Amino acid sequence: MKVIISHDVDHLFRNDHYKDLIYPKLWVRSTLELLKGKYGLSEWFYRMLTPFSKTRHHIPELIEFDRAHGIESTFFFGMENGLGMSYSVEVAKEVIQYVVEQGFDVGVHGIAYNSETDIYSEFNRMKEILKRDNFGIRTHYVRFDDTTFNYFNKSGYLFDSSEFDKEKSTSIKRPYKVGKLWEFPLVMMDGYLPLKLIEKKEATLKLIEQASSENIPYLTILFHDYQFCKGYKTEKEWYIWLIEWLEENEYEFISYRNAIKELEKGLEDE
Repeated sequence: MKVIISHDVDHLFRNDHYKDLIYPKLWVRSTLELLKGKYGLSEWFYRMLTPFSKTRHHIPELIEFDRAHGIESTFFFGMENGLGMSYSVEVAKEVIQYVVEQGFDVGVHGIAYNSETDIYSEFNRMKEILKRDNFGIRTHYVRFDDTTFNYFNKSGYLFDSSEFDKEKSTSIKRPYKVGKLWEFPLVMMDGYLPLKLIEKKEATLKLIEQASSENIPYLTILFHDYQFCKGYKTEKEWYIWLIEWLEENEYEFISYRNAIKELEKGLEDE
């Protein structure tokens, strides 16, 4: 079983959220989590300060970390606003170009999931930025219905990684094709693991063991870049621990693109 790492880019800069309720919600939710003992006072303090930082993403730091560990991660960027993702495409364009220049892959973090027209519009925005049409997608809040993957295929996406069972907090399934689109079900997402670090690690190992027992070829993992900082110390420590644990246990990291090459070759050899 090989490991695919990806990052959803939900936030870019402080000013993106002056017209929504992201910051008040953050302060209230984090304070309640502190009172419940989910993490310590220091982490809460730095989290309260995150809205005052000009830059809310931590893409350069995460790229440096991933590169040091030989991880060909994919960063998914929004091409539309909604559900707390409020940055503009023009603002995102410069960051996308930076990620590409660093040698990492990018895809769409989609808002639309049940409108063929809107899905195609988001695809075209990224196509215009990249000047190519071979990229993937994952929807914001992993939303999808019975029409979503067919629409993604018709729009021209190379792959999707939105299938996720929120009730089970995982989707341990083999990749499969919808037309020309490869669907990579999402096995592990940071936000669906317990908040306490020790419980987070235990749940992680349980998911890895379950995925191994079901003999799926790729362990797909999502970590949000904005959490790679002091304000999300527990999440950052979990991600660093996870990558080091995977290395120590001799798991191989692979990109979505190279995974697709392996899958396509497997189909040819059948």
